[in-house]
Amino acid sequence: MSRIKFIQNKKVLSNVLVAMCLVFSGCVGFTEDWFRFGDACDEEPMSVVATLEPEFKAARFVQSGKIDVDSEHDSVTIILEIFGGCLKDNGGYAWDGDFYYVNERTYAYSFREDTLLLTYTRIPDRFEANQDTFDVSVILVGGTPGSLEGIWRLTQCQYAEGKMQCYDDGFDKYFKFYESSVEIRIDDRVNYDYITTYFVRELFDFLESPSASIDIGDVFYRYAWTNWLEESGVKVQEKTNRSVNFEFDGRAFELQVEFARYRDSVAVSLKSGNTNCVGTYFRNDDVSEEVCSVENADYLRKQDSGALEFVRQNSDEFEKCIDGILGREQND
Repeated sequence: MSRIKFIQNKKVLSNVLVAMCLVFSGCVGFTEDWFRFGDACDEEPMSVVATLEPEFKAARFVQSGKIDVDSEHDSVTIILEIFGGCLKDNGGYAWDGDFYYVNERTYAYSFREDTLLLTYTRIPDRFEANQDTFDVSVILVGGTPGSLEGIWRLTQCQYAEGKMQCYDDGFDKYFKFYESSVEIRIDDRVNYDYITTYFVRELFDFLESPSASIDIGDVFYRYAWTNWLEESGVKVQEKTNRSVNFEFDGRAFELQVEFARYRDSVAVSLKSGNTNCVGTYFRNDDVSEEVCSVENADYLRKQDSGALEFVRQNSDEFEKCIDGILGREQND
């Protein structure tokens, strides 16, 4: 198979540091002294952020890459490379050791005390009605004031179009910058409230309408904005951050989050009476040669790089099990 090379040299884009910035909620409209967002967004004050070394070491390794710092123009280019990948070829699947992909992004950087701002120009995709470009500053904390080198944590806030925008997703992302390289790690938030996520919102929607559907994937970590739980037709009786007892259509249900690890795997159970519906999700961006085969065709999905990732979830079986509890036919 021929060597494949994808190189993107757009000057300023967002995907490397803000691919996880999926949903914004609340905390908007801060136009004065905007970098002091601690009280509004539940982020610790900048001046008391302790060293992030223990948190960084405990987090899961995601990827490492190279950086090119232009201190004269206060810019940093992050270069992430992929060597080898699973590719679809003539209806079949083959692992190509010569596959190569590089994601290269450049950011302007600046400091406000121990806060690091990485700024890029957002370019709307062709499907968006508003085609205006604007600058976005993602906000990182925890490093050494005035020095790019060190460990930084990506906050859940960013500044765009004159407003602070914050969100509440279930993970923390860390960047350790060296002189010419970067290491990226992710850790799940221990006390994250999984019951206020899009997954549970979709579950409740499905209970009320068989035409809806349930995704057990990345929406599991996305906050579904405030008040939706109270406004749903489901009567919540007892709730923790990982479980909820509720009543619907005269039946008692118990939802339990059994396991959750961001961009990796999820297991949930929904019990009612003697029936237990189990929902599962598994994802692996780095497909091995053994997995890269036609037998796994239903689970191989194309990434931006052109290589395939492995994604498997049992949403259909989960929905059928719930329909069985409710005594209704499966919606095809």
